[in-house]
Amino acid sequence: MALEPRRVVVLASREKAPFYRLLGFDRVVEIGKGELAQYIKELKSDKSLAAVLVEESLAREAGIELFELNEKGFGPLITYLPDREPFFKSDPRAYYSKFIARVIGYQLGV
Repeated sequence: MALEPRRVVVLASREKAPFYRLLGFDRVVEIGKGELAQYIKELKSDKSLAAVLVEESLAREAGIELFELNEKGFGPLITYLPDREPFFKSDPRAYYSKFIARVIGYQLGV
């Protein structure tokens, strides 16, 4: 049985997008809160995606509840990417690697 490769997309604010690129994420989209809901709907139908990680503060500013989106049909997992102050003061690469492994269920090469 062959496994098909799946991608991860990070939706981030302009200020924090370079940080996620430094962590090794290939696909980081700089987006504003006004465009976020429509872009998530577009990504939800992309079968080549494994997960869409949305900055927690950005989603909250836009008033989007991601857990409700995951209940509607098949598609990539859409989840929050914690971006509050305590997470950036510790080791962010280790934290996000563990976070992704816990959410998706397997370790990704990020």
